[in-house]
Amino acid sequence: MFQKNTVTELQELLSKPKKIVVTSHKNPDGDALGSSLAWTKFLTKLGHSVDYISPNDMPDYYHWLPLSKQTIIYEKAKDYAKNLVYGADIVFSLDYNALGRMDEFGDVVKASKANKVMIDHHLYPEEYPILTYSDTSKSSTGEMIYEMIYAMGEEDKIDSDIATLLYTAILTDTGSFAFSCTTQRVHEIVGVLVSKGADPDAVQNYVYNCFTENRLRFFGYCLVNKMKLIPNTKIAYIGVSEKELEEFGIKDGETEGLANYPLKIADIHACAFFREKDKQIRISFRSKADFDVNVIAREHFNGGGHKNASGGMSRDTLENTILKFENLFISNS
Repeated sequence: MFQKNTVTELQELLSKPKKIVVTSHKNPDGDALGSSLAWTKFLTKLGHSVDYISPNDMPDYYHWLPLSKQTIIYEKAKDYAKNLVYGADIVFSLDYNALGRMDEFGDVVKASKANKVMIDHHLYPEEYPILTYSDTSKSSTGEMIYEMIYAMGEEDKIDSDIATLLYTAILTDTGSFAFSCTTQRVHEIVGVLVSKGADPDAVQNYVYNCFTENRLRFFGYCLVNKMKLIPNTKIAYIGVSEKELEEFGIKDGETEGLANYPLKIADIHACAFFREKDKQIRISFRSKADFDVNVIAREHFNGGGHKNASGGMSRDTLENTILKFENLFISNS
């Protein structure tokens, strides 16, 4: 639950109609999209003029989300997006803790004179906002958005669209309620969202059972040919080149979920997924129980996140990046 002064500060900022821009990180996932679109509609219901801008497009399997067609894609409409940001009274940063998570669009937000507000659950938030609501104990930014709406006494404004969006945010960032961040409060919240119109079966099917044939074949290819277990450790990884992604026609966002698969092996405690694109390597780290991959991401791969789910990057080759990762464990095994 948010502290009373936190809610008061935000309510004061929203006390009169404002021009607002809501932003999320590049390659938006279910939490980024669900929380941002829900917050956009909620603020609109409060009487504000609100636009949601994503740095790049969402994966195809999220186009079903309520209000998704209203999303402004920075990469496709840069001048229009810049004008909105520069003309805004408030810019919200949702589900990211650093402007670098938006690449070029982050520089646009930084240059804006708008009041900036962050609502996020990742470690080590940057200090650019005038208001920062950061809580790493929360399962998702979607959970935080619900709690803020509840604390503001505006729960009656949660309609079926907002309920569906917040349910999607929480579902995806808790691994279908399987991760350790899934508290009793999370279950209470999703119960309310279902009562307000979220359909668990429909959301589950849209998010997890709408693979293209190429995407499913790519997952199979990776598990058979690309998954490696580091000898004498409990560590696994998958590394794919840009050429392999192109051969299967894999778009941005369509590798989501693949990083979790090695953890299905009983004796594997941590894993990494390396993806080559545009002369850099994007890395997703996942782990079980007390294995802290956030430390690995932060100290060795220019990243960070949560204890059991973090991200990083490298500007070295795919081969050298994987070798660096292996050596972290081989030297200690």
